[in-house]
Amino acid sequence: MYLGAYTSIAGGFDKCIDRISQMGGNTLMTFASSPRSLKTTIISPKIIELYLQKKTKSKIGPHFFHGVYLINLASEKKSLLKVSVDSLVYYQQLAGEIGGQGTIFHIGSHKGKGLPEVTDQIVRSINEVLDNTPKGLRLFLENAAGSAGTIGASFEELAGIIARIGDKSKIGVCLDTQHAWASGYTLDTVLTKFDQTIGLKYLKVIHLNDSKTDFESHVDRHENLGKGKIGKDALQAFINDKRLANIPFILEVPGHGEGPTKADIDALKKMVL
Repeated sequence: MYLGAYTSIAGGFDKCIDRISQMGGNTLMTFASSPRSLKTTIISPKIIELYLQKKTKSKIGPHFFHGVYLINLASEKKSLLKVSVDSLVYYQQLAGEIGGQGTIFHIGSHKGKGLPEVTDQIVRSINEVLDNTPKGLRLFLENAAGSAGTIGASFEELAGIIARIGDKSKIGVCLDTQHAWASGYTLDTVLTKFDQTIGLKYLKVIHLNDSKTDFESHVDRHENLGKGKIGKDALQAFINDKRLANIPFILEVPGHGEGPTKADIDALKKMVL
């Protein structure tokens, strides 16, 4: 199984391989720039070469990017929409350079206008990103927790967007367990509902998180595994579902306040039967 975590690139992009290796993971997710800015950070060819050398020696598996938090493909501001698309295109092209899987991202918010009003724009934007995505990579839509205006909390919303995408071979879904819980899906039925609505063939990666908030809270707050409202038993049963045997699990838990640690990946490994 591929078990890993969100990993920092502080101090240099190649440092993420050192960190995930020290944590004992064999898959990882990183940003490629500041997560709170739409300005791209150019990574030098020398650093990319160093990264590739480290990754080959470490035998670390799939590397996913996470799109920056400010992306909003539903924005009515043309300037924000443009830089959102540009950011995703940059991430996808960089993923191609490093042999990554592609970029996981939050679609954004319709700001009260309703999804039907912005669906055309979202689909056009995704198609533009896919037109500039290297062969073999995917753009991963992440389910949302369901706070006001956010898009993708329901599987029906994601399915409706995917149905209109041109090249579906370049589309995948990242299922976040905390977001699913917060938006009203229990872990014992979530995969069946996902399959019935979207199709498991699109499920390519899991964000594995417990929840600080109650069921159907519509609040995005992650907790360490077994310490939150979802609980260890439900998470363990989910992890060991045979339908997920080949799906990478990425932790986004808080750890001790600075993100996942070796102890968190060790806890995940102990839950695998």
